[in-house]
Amino acid sequence: ETGYVAPTTATEAALAALLFPVFAAMFFLIVQGAIWLDAGNVAEAAATNAYNSARDYQATPADGIAAGNAFLESKGTNLTGGNVEISETATTVTVTVTGHSVVLIPGLFATTISRTVTGPLERWVG
Repeated sequence: ETGYVAPTTATEAALAALLFPVFAAMFFLIVQGAIWLDAGNVAEAAATNAYNSARDYQATPADGIAAGNAFLESKGTNLTGGNVEISETATTVTVTVTGHSVVLIPGLFATTISRTVTGPLERWVG
């Protein structure tokens, strides 16, 4: 016969009642950690896309912001409230993408994700 087998003693029932929340919490922590890591990867990829667009010869910071936002709209399911900021000097571009990780239990793991990419600006030095 297959199926549910009832605990035979009160001790087994109490043990099951104590262990279930522990295993459920471990499961939710693992899934929440995976979501947080994915949100960080999405922010990093959006910052890289924005940087690659903003660093091009004669590109503007608005080009990079548009590319970063387009990436977030298409891939950013685990990163909410994404914001792309770009600053330039004469030789470098810095892109910062910030947002919040999706949480399984609201208010419990509210984390801000921020990733920054910095690199050279393409320019004509003829």
